[in-house]
Amino acid sequence: MQPKVHISFFPQHPGTVSALFYVESETDVYGWYATNGSRRFVAAFFMAENFYAKHATVLHRSLHGDVYGAWTADQPPAHVRNRCPLPEALRHELERLQFEFVEEWLFFRTDPAIDGEIAAYRQHGLPLNTLNIKSRRLKRLSRFDGELRYATAGADPNVMEFLKKYLRCRQPGLPA
Repeated sequence: MQPKVHISFFPQHPGTVSALFYVESETDVYGWYATNGSRRFVAAFFMAENFYAKHATVLHRSLHGDVYGAWTADQPPAHVRNRCPLPEALRHELERLQFEFVEEWLFFRTDPAIDGEIAAYRQHGLPLNTLNIKSRRLKRLSRFDGELRYATAGADPNVMEFLKKYLRCRQPGLPA
């Protein structure tokens, strides 16, 4: 499974970072998405069922960022907890991919031994948030209208837009 990656960073909007990796399987998309603003942090494993089909897309996400725990549907909105809709093997693979993705691209303000990252962010005058892009990776991002972005070849920007619209706006305190 080769994941596709999309990362965006808005330094002028209190350091808002959105990070996504996903894999495709026929018409479905599976992955992990995280975003933060100046005061909030959201992370979830997800399944966009029928994303590439003519049927309505159903967006399932993990609660509490746990691939093995309870899930819910964000689109269409549901107010019940469900079991994870993913097969066991796929859950393990997503967890492994998430670990590798975070290790390669991201750091959290609460991580131990991040003094070098903090110093690099200060040196560049960048805001530090709950979720941040590793300083050595910032040079891989390209500027687009005040946003810094990185995407692997073949990454569909519609996946990120869909998640921003339905996962992010469902979290209290985050702008849509």
